[in-house]
Amino acid sequence: MRGVITCSGIIVVIALIVMIHASITGNNIRRDEVNRSLDGAMDFAFDRMGDVYADKFFTTYDAGKRQQILTDLMEEFCVVLSERVASDGNVTVKLIDSDLDRGLFQIGVTEEYEYPFGGRTGKCYYEKTYSFN
Repeated sequence: MRGVITCSGIIVVIALIVMIHASITGNNIRRDEVNRSLDGAMDFAFDRMGDVYADKFFTTYDAGKRQQILTDLMEEFCVVLSERVASDGNVTVKLIDSDLDRGLFQIGVTEEYEYPFGGRTGKCYYEKTYSFN
């Protein structure tokens, strides 16, 4: 009887250790994967956004078209970003600051995702400033 209880206790301890280890390594792997994919996707989306910005219709604008230009650029950025990010998280894009005269854009991207164990939610946030000049 003592052997059965000891073996059961050891099995429970081993199972707990395996679950804790899988949870910690899974979270770290997910965070690294999201960091790399989101960073690369933002760079690619910005390159595509630069192609739109370099178009002659976007470089010759008046003060009334600024909002439309920003809207078009951010829509292009969001489309490309959604194509490039291959995770199952919710991605939110925010234009923090922009200066069309100097070609500067500061963009923040937040991704929320669920961890495999426990149903907790993780969050990654990236903020970058890009310059077209």
